[in-house]
Amino acid sequence: MDDHVREYIARIMSLLRKGAARGTATSHPLDLPGAIFSILTSREFCYLGRTRTEPYRERTVAEIARNIQAGEPVRFYYDIGAGYHASIDPSRFGLVFGVGFSELCVLAQVASFCNRVAEIHAPGARFILVIDNVCGLMTNDIPLENTKAYCADLRALIAQTGTGDRVDVLVESETFSVSEYGIDPARLRRDIATINPSPEDVENVGRFLGRPCDETEAVERMARYRQAGEMTEDRLERVVCGVRMTQRATGATLGFRPFPGGDSRTQVGELGITCNAKGNLRPVLLTSRNVQRYRCTRLEYPDLLPSTIRYVTFAEAADPPTSHHEK
Repeated sequence: MDDHVREYIARIMSLLRKGAARGTATSHPLDLPGAIFSILTSREFCYLGRTRTEPYRERTVAEIARNIQAGEPVRFYYDIGAGYHASIDPSRFGLVFGVGFSELCVLAQVASFCNRVAEIHAPGARFILVIDNVCGLMTNDIPLENTKAYCADLRALIAQTGTGDRVDVLVESETFSVSEYGIDPARLRRDIATINPSPEDVENVGRFLGRPCDETEAVERMARYRQAGEMTEDRLERVVCGVRMTQRATGATLGFRPFPGGDSRTQVGELGITCNAKGNLRPVLLTSRNVQRYRCTRLEYPDLLPSTIRYVTFAEAADPPTSHHEK
């Protein structure tokens, strides 16, 4: 299996190299913004069906058209978390502040998309990866020095994969002053009174804290997130000049797959590789809710992987494959 995993990773690395071509447009569709929207919402890059992407069309196409009219790369602002990964077992392991296989897959997806766009729009496309680490600080007391270290690793990975001409990073703490943020105690009390968390909600808060928590703390963290999330969104609106996207679609943001077949937020756990029922390798998001279903082995490929990624986890299913997805 080790050799098969190596081949799988080699294919991902080849996507990064293939995506390096720029200014290679060989065709010019009459409706170029619409053609780029079609690529963006294809099954390869978006888990929503065509019908479900229609509500996003008008605004997205308008943003794409602005960049095209200016003769610029089409810009996409893509949220990938607060600068860390949640714990897959909060009772034993803490938070993860390093980049891993998930970030490599994100860059491969971006490179593949940019390569497709460059075929019809010579300036290509550019992704700005958004890290909302002040939101993490305000919600879960995640130290900025830790999330800044993650951002440094992410930038190093971008450099090592040669994707710097298509990918940039927007870090919330570098763009806005933390002094601009503040939790309103009166609203916090009101919001706490309205929240009735499920056991799954409490568990979810715990894994993003990196430790178990009780319901009382979970409710306060959830209430803090309401305010912190709004403050983050308000400030990002000042600087975002392009299409805003998230890993899971929201009412305002189109969903972009972070890895092939993905429809989840990679920051909720660790992305590994598993073998499906047909014997084909595929990415799997390991979280506190599903990791016990797998026997996990860390495989190292120093000759193949960028130095910022020390290993890839192979997850062998302990039970028959399931259709469950972590969101």
